[in-house]
Amino acid sequence: MTDCPPDATIAHVRVAAAHEGVAELIVTLRHANGGLSDVAMDEIAADALMRQCAAKASDDLIGVGWDHVRDALAKSWNRFNPDQLKATR
Repeated sequence: MTDCPPDATIAHVRVAAAHEGVAELIVTLRHANGGLSDVAMDEIAADALMRQCAAKASDDLIGVGWDHVRDALAKSWNRFNPDQLKATR
């Protein structure tokens, strides 16, 4: 494994209301080419991201690489697939 810089990093984080008023975390990724994209993270994904980055506040996520966002989203998604969830534990 190399120590290459991530292709995208978290540039901004905010909380937004989602379906039925449930809060979700919106992270803005800044890509290597300067482009920006927003990623909505549900409660499970947001919790996984905060834990894996040992973040105490959302601002602690600024500068975190896309790979952490991807992994947190996968954890959230895999809760619907019990076989996959067992494989990631």
